[in-house]
Amino acid sequence: MLINIALAFILPWVFGTLYLHPRNRRLLPLVGTAFCVLAMVINQLGSYYGFWKINTSLENEALEALPFNLGVYPVLASYMIFLIQRIGKPHFFIFLIALFTTFLEGMYVYLERVMYGNGWNIGWTFFSYWIPYGVIYVYYRYLVRLRLLH
Repeated sequence: MLINIALAFILPWVFGTLYLHPRNRRLLPLVGTAFCVLAMVINQLGSYYGFWKINTSLENEALEALPFNLGVYPVLASYMIFLIQRIGKPHFFIFLIALFTTFLEGMYVYLERVMYGNGWNIGWTFFSYWIPYGVIYVYYRYLVRLRLLH
């Protein structure tokens, strides 16, 4: 659990706070918070239906997933929107961040810290990231219309 807290929560928030927050103070609170909600819902559904299981010594698997749901996932979603704001090419960055997140999870699968079941595989994992990142982009466009983000 401590390694997950360090790698999946503290490290991403250090990079998010030091780099993203000074450049756009609204990005992390608006985008990151929304992606936290998406990540928690998706992880709970995936665990409930037996698509994946985190190899943990804790009784509650949701606690083991918490550093990811509150750390790396919202920070990566915020970086994705930051890159889209700066460079454009939303489809490219949605694909790239989904691929990168899939790679990170693939490392956990390889290290046997995550186990797949019920026909789940790394391909489905990519789509389980690609779709929420796409939803966050739509949410970002909504925030732009409301003039909460530019």
